[in-house]
Amino acid sequence: MTLLATALERLSKIHAVVEEKALEMAKTLLTPSGPLPRTTVQHLLRRALRNGAWRALTQNQRALLIAAAQAIVKTYRSPLLLEQLRSIWLAVELATARGKAVVAALTHLLAKGATQLREHLRRSIDSLIALGLQVLNNPQLPTPST
Repeated sequence: MTLLATALERLSKIHAVVEEKALEMAKTLLTPSGPLPRTTVQHLLRRALRNGAWRALTQNQRALLIAAAQAIVKTYRSPLLLEQLRSIWLAVELATARGKAVVAALTHLLAKGATQLREHLRRSIDSLIALGLQVLNNPQLPTPST
């Protein structure tokens, strides 16, 4: 293996780790915490149908979302069910420009360094969305100045 091939392989592994961490952080930022009311799940179902994320969901996720939206439960508290609903929520959110922008910004900031990430997280999610849209529109964005 040449030196270039080894370097490219290592870079792809690093990129995969950064992307995975960015998705984990996006899940905590974009999904609600705590118990979920049924009205919120109904809103999620309508949103998934409206923005086309419905097609990105698996058949099991679709069935779970429909069942949870139609159940006669006021609030969902089961940890397993909440985990599944949050993964569905993330899939729906990633189908929007807002979700893609947050993940792009987190990936960019994780690649640049943790200090910039902390600073952007302290400001608000709006600054993450703005940076993410910049990264999506111009992938060779220089380091953000603060």
